[in-house]
Amino acid sequence: MTTRKMKSIEEFQNSLYLAAKNDKSRKFHSLKDKLYDMTLLRAAWKRVKQNKGTSGVDNETIEDIEKKGVDEFLSQLQLKLRQETYVVQCVRRVFIPKPNGKMRPLGIPTVEDRVVQQAVNLLIQPIFEADFKDFSFGYRPNKSPKDACMAVYKWLNFGLTTVIDVDISGFFEHVNHEKLISFLMDRVTDGYIIKLIREWLRAGVIYLDNEITHPTEGTPQGGVISPTLANIYLNRLDHWVTELGMDNYNTRIVRYADDIIILTNRSIQEAEHIKDVFSGLLSELDLELSEEKSRITTAKDGFDFLGFRFKRELDKRRGKQVTHVIPSSDSVASFRDKVREIIPLNRAHILTEGDAVIALNRLIVGWGNYFNHTNAMYTYKHLQPFIEWKFRKFFSRKHKLSTVESNGFFQWVYGTLGLRTLEGHICYIRN
Repeated sequence: MTTRKMKSIEEFQNSLYLAAKNDKSRKFHSLKDKLYDMTLLRAAWKRVKQNKGTSGVDNETIEDIEKKGVDEFLSQLQLKLRQETYVVQCVRRVFIPKPNGKMRPLGIPTVEDRVVQQAVNLLIQPIFEADFKDFSFGYRPNKSPKDACMAVYKWLNFGLTTVIDVDISGFFEHVNHEKLISFLMDRVTDGYIIKLIREWLRAGVIYLDNEITHPTEGTPQGGVISPTLANIYLNRLDHWVTELGMDNYNTRIVRYADDIIILTNRSIQEAEHIKDVFSGLLSELDLELSEEKSRITTAKDGFDFLGFRFKRELDKRRGKQVTHVIPSSDSVASFRDKVREIIPLNRAHILTEGDAVIALNRLIVGWGNYFNHTNAMYTYKHLQPFIEWKFRKFFSRKHKLSTVESNGFFQWVYGTLGLRTLEGHICYIRN
């Protein structure tokens, strides 16, 4: 690669991708000078700002940096990277609830660390993208949960109806640092880039009591670069299963980060053997298959993946088996919980109807966009009355009313306030 100034991030990333794609053995030795290119840093800042997020241990927010001046911030960061005086800071530990009621630990880096992570991610992601398998869908350009869903749908219709639902025990907490670095160095050997990634992996974690721990394994959940590092680690698994013929005519894999489904036309007994082989491959990466959560089932019995529920059933009208895809029960429960969070009765006195509708519309449109390619119409028909019921209770509490007339009220809610609806396969404003 040349050292000339970047004209655009897209052009530069494409050149990295093509160089890696055309020479599978090529190693990229010199990336540091690209890291402090101002075009790259501005692109990294833009992405960090779009993702929003809170402050790290230094309590500096995106808004604080904008007040002081983004140009000054990036110029100082550029100098630190050029002179190698940039110092990785500790991450702030927070916990967010998981659907199963447990808590997921996240580490929040400082804004400065997030910008540098994003810059490194913009550099290395296209290089490794050239090596990733087509059945890997998570956190990759132009791939989405919908694409993974449609791949599962396709292979079920193809007759691969025995299903191995794979769960890796604590994947993000148990990534082996040295193995990850070795996988990175298969392609990227720039010493400064590798040094930064090592420091992010080992960055101290500060808890509420200000106790600092330094992880010896795992990737930093909450870190901008973590999804790419996870894909690089599991890409070795993807290549192994391909070499063993576990992605062929009789068996297919769909992976979204650490969420994995194996679809096969083999018997349940043969699927058990495939599962055992897969478990052995995971052990080579110092990972374990969760026997509690992993299972073998059939499309006839149905299974969940990425919030979708898949089930093969007899269509009496058409006289044949068809695959139905709907929102999973966990997804529906999560939607209801989010509606309750948006318009809680105990905040009715301070939340305006307009603000409530704006927040509800974000949820409705986002949820609809995620599921509109599925057979979600029946689910939508049950969720929309729930939204209306919660909004009417919210309005009643806010204005201390015992009853609210439905017809005139909802003409106002939909027509004036603009509440959107989940109906059919599209979201639209009800007249």
